[in-house]
Amino acid sequence: MMCAIFYIADIILSSCIQLQHGIILDDKWALARLLGNNNTTKRNTEDNPNLVTLESHCFRGAEFVTFAKRVGILDNNKKSECCDDLTQRYQYEDLLPRIIPNSKSSQPPPPPAPSNLWVIKDAMSNGAGGIWIVDESNVHDFLTYDEDDTVNTQQSSSSSTTSILHPTHRYIAQRYAWPPTLYNRRKCHVRVYALITFDGKAYVHRKAFLHVANELFSNGEDDGEGNDKKKMKFEPSVHITNCCANSHDLHKFAGEICVDLKTVPPSSSDNGENLKNRNSSAELPLGDYFPSISASVAKLAKSFGPFIKGGEANGGFEYLGLDFVLSSDAEDSGCRKPVAYLLEVNAPPSQDTATGLPHAEALHDEVISDLLRMWVLPNLGTSKEENEPRNCGGWNCVHTTDIGKEEESESSNDNLIVPSKAAIINRIRWALFEKRALKEEESLERKSTSTSPIEVLKETSLATQENTVECEWTNRFDQDAFVSFARSQFPYFTKTSTEDIPVFFESSGGSQVPRVVSNAVIASMSNRDRSVVGSKQQKEARKALLTLLTNHNCQDMSSTNELVVMGLNASSLLDLLARKMSSIISKGDEIIISSENHLANVTPWLTLAKATGATVKWWTVTASEDEIHESCILSNLVTERTRVVAVPHVSNVLGVERDIPSICKLVHNVTNGKGQVVVDGVAASPHLLSCNAITLGRPDWYVVSLHKLFGPHLGCIVGKRENMIQLNCTEEAEHNCLSNEDLSKSLEPGTMNYEACCGARAVKEYFDLISVKALEMSSRQTSNQITAESSDHSRNTDTPLISHIARICIQRVENRLLDHLLGYLQTCVRVRIIQDPSQMKVNSSYDEDKTDLQKIPIVCFIHENINSQTIVDHCRERGIVFRAGKFLSTPRLWNELGIERDVEVVRFSLAHYNKVEEINSSIRVLETIDGWS
Repeated sequence: MMCAIFYIADIILSSCIQLQHGIILDDKWALARLLGNNNTTKRNTEDNPNLVTLESHCFRGAEFVTFAKRVGILDNNKKSECCDDLTQRYQYEDLLPRIIPNSKSSQPPPPPAPSNLWVIKDAMSNGAGGIWIVDESNVHDFLTYDEDDTVNTQQSSSSSTTSILHPTHRYIAQRYAWPPTLYNRRKCHVRVYALITFDGKAYVHRKAFLHVANELFSNGEDDGEGNDKKKMKFEPSVHITNCCANSHDLHKFAGEICVDLKTVPPSSSDNGENLKNRNSSAELPLGDYFPSISASVAKLAKSFGPFIKGGEANGGFEYLGLDFVLSSDAEDSGCRKPVAYLLEVNAPPSQDTATGLPHAEALHDEVISDLLRMWVLPNLGTSKEENEPRNCGGWNCVHTTDIGKEEESESSNDNLIVPSKAAIINRIRWALFEKRALKEEESLERKSTSTSPIEVLKETSLATQENTVECEWTNRFDQDAFVSFARSQFPYFTKTSTEDIPVFFESSGGSQVPRVVSNAVIASMSNRDRSVVGSKQQKEARKALLTLLTNHNCQDMSSTNELVVMGLNASSLLDLLARKMSSIISKGDEIIISSENHLANVTPWLTLAKATGATVKWWTVTASEDEIHESCILSNLVTERTRVVAVPHVSNVLGVERDIPSICKLVHNVTNGKGQVVVDGVAASPHLLSCNAITLGRPDWYVVSLHKLFGPHLGCIVGKRENMIQLNCTEEAEHNCLSNEDLSKSLEPGTMNYEACCGARAVKEYFDLISVKALEMSSRQTSNQITAESSDHSRNTDTPLISHIARICIQRVENRLLDHLLGYLQTCVRVRIIQDPSQMKVNSSYDEDKTDLQKIPIVCFIHENINSQTIVDHCRERGIVFRAGKFLSTPRLWNELGIERDVEVVRFSLAHYNKVEEINSSIRVLETIDGWS
């Protein structure tokens, strides 16, 4: 029976019932073009929240230097990352024993990702050949050198020292999938069987194989067995998991391990002893990876669809063998989500198992038998009924979008395309696609070498610019170099004294100040002319702040609908706003206050409610029994009588961004525009989150404090012009004639602090400065120091784009810091991290997973045995600065989070100028406290 099955399968899989031009699915170059080319390695939520892709690049062997420069491997100033003495705090996830942890703190996090580790593959080779691991330490093995030891950028064969790569071969480079999930401490991949059919469906079979490398996995860190770390880093037997590369060593070869992709492993609360002692024929449960694998197969079918049309006439299909490397992705909750990265496709896969062992042959027979019953035999007319349900066996449909029908008429029998003609048309489609792709690459490369990065981006629309920043500039973003440059702009981090600079994790209390800001304040104080110079500084400060906070190019302040009012600080501005609103609040009106607010956005509204007789309602972080006056669902509270909704953009304790656009839409719709949303943006603004909130949500008021935004002590509130007119006690007609500048000044009593205004203007200059530098670095410009010309240029750049670049760079740097810090604290069994309970929603159907909200690097925690202030004092004495306290939170928040009234929390508040090494230093100090562990 087995021989008959394989005989039939061989005939079928080599016959004309395959899709036309389906061979393209076997091409690694095409796979990189369509699924990963020039994209950052990330979760692709726009397609499917379970889809992850690897950043990939295509090049000829002669073009390796261009690729290496593009991604920064040839940066001689950049060193490969390695683990320090905190290695024991990291741990790769392992499939043995195959048990899902029942809590996020049950094991340490994986090591940080290497900054520039790549897998180079010959696009047309199969098996274990033509695969290399590359980073900065061995990149020169892939270069061609002239006789004078200079790199030959053409990779000429006449050079005296030649590259490993053949100059005319096609190669792809994939960023190394990180962190790899191991099997018995060895790297592994899953061979998955899939099917794409002419009618646009894609299927995945539940049975698969796990293939394992022979050597223990190591990326340069100690593998625990005394092997040479540097040698093992690039050893093929560590990284290559194909059976053909490992089956020669019977003592180390793991064989073909059978996998079930629809069975979920037990949790750590279950008895998993049967898995610890599993034999080679038992099926490894990998059902938790199935959603990610299915998403990749669906994306594969959708992306290749236009190039494999024309199988309707013969019931065409493609039988595929796909190789996935297993990994995990950090989530906001602190847990890690299982994911699988698609490495390559074999179309069709080999009809023989690698070992011939009975359990492997049985699994392979099952896959082929199910394929014959589900698709082949019904399409050969052997079914009793034409429309009877297909017997899918282990095949699971994961995609149903049509791929062969540009128009509905094409699906009729009278319009079926002859297979040979369809194949020719598909080849033409691919040739045109490839031609366009090459032309775009050449154009981008030409622009990047002949034009400044700013000018290249300014040629396109803002939406295209932002997409380019996401997909092209920032995939070459060097986080370490960016942080080093940012720190060089702060006098605090560049002190010349011999004393060690304290690690500063107290930015939420007041950030450090860049040199450009302090110099601007000094310059203002050196030339004081209140009526002329001072007035000019005040106007320039308004323009700079509005540009920075809204991402609008505010060259003409007279035509903007948002105005800027400045004051002593955020607290005084909110107090002024509440007192002004007393004229529009009446008895019976409602004021909704978020319980996670800073008291600056609570006390003024409670005072206003008491003075006017308004009703106070609370938007809570946890569910409440009183759904009328307090609820974690905002839509339960908002009515036609709601006049004020006071919320923080980000809590200064929980550090979670709230969806301001959705909040504003709800309030404005229910109240018919009469309700005003007042947003405390103090904690969010240093991370440049305000732009989307103000631009997309259009809150009525948005307040910030500049001393937490790398600036001087100055408060700023952005408000709508019509609201400012409404609050002023003089006639509306009179105010309609006022300029924006005069209207802002009418809410600014007394003489403005002009020195602070000058510093406020310079805050935007600082963000422009680091943005231009980030673009220079991503464009591989050779200068290591930003020039005076670049500095001047940054002040005149296209500011919406510059703000977007700064925001993306800061978020990437801070996300790495946050993951590193949380990863450690989650391993500390005596530490409770103060986290958002995830119950606070805008409405009952609100889905946070569909929003792009951020978690900023504010982390609060409590130790079960050690007083918070004791922790702060111990660390400050050893050069680590952070704080403990309640941070002017409401008593309600403490109660909702289950924290005792008198308990203070430890708070680490980081910024983009902090380094991972500083977190490691803090960890070492924390572990010296008696009773910490």
